[in-house]
Amino acid sequence: MPVPLLSREGTRRFAGLGNLAYVAVLLALVPLIVYYLDGSVGTFILSVQREWGMTVALWVSRTGHGLLGGAVGVSLVAVGLFMGRPREAVAGLLGLFAIIGGGLSVEALKYLFCRSRPLTEAAGQFFAVFPCIGKGYALKSFPSGHSVTGFALAYVLSRTYPKASPLFYALATMIALSRVYLASHFLSDVVAGAAVGLLAGWMVCRLAHFPLGDAPR
Repeated sequence: MPVPLLSREGTRRFAGLGNLAYVAVLLALVPLIVYYLDGSVGTFILSVQREWGMTVALWVSRTGHGLLGGAVGVSLVAVGLFMGRPREAVAGLLGLFAIIGGGLSVEALKYLFCRSRPLTEAAGQFFAVFPCIGKGYALKSFPSGHSVTGFALAYVLSRTYPKASPLFYALATMIALSRVYLASHFLSDVVAGAAVGLLAGWMVCRLAHFPLGDAPR
């Protein structure tokens, strides 16, 4: 009889380390993207923007709003409570916590880095005005809040429904890229947002100690 190399708990811990590795890689890429890609990608995006593309990107972008993500979490909680499905109820709660935690973190980071958005004066500059609390939308480029919401929720949902994981992460990636296409963010903003979102999702699942994939259905 073959002996398993890792217990189920050991496998989960190994997977957790893998998730943190993804976050670390994304964060390590951010400075490189800032210096080598943000400008050229931004210029390319402006050259290929079309009215129909802007319309599509706007609708995709709206799916990454924190309120819509919260509505998904509340819906899962409601389904879980009324239909006796604890997996959905817990997933909804963890999704809400991940979105809230990620949202609070990203707001703090926006006010810390005070980066100017694309198409604004001093576009792309960090600490353009510091402190920038109360200075408006134009100085809140880094990181992308929509990207945080998309990837935080994608992480929790992927833990709940592993087979649909590619779909959740594909949607989160589309949300992030839509923000770049709309010239609302630089590429480095959405990459950093993805890292923060994944970290927020991982942390709430880790703290909950609830094996979503194995929960009663």
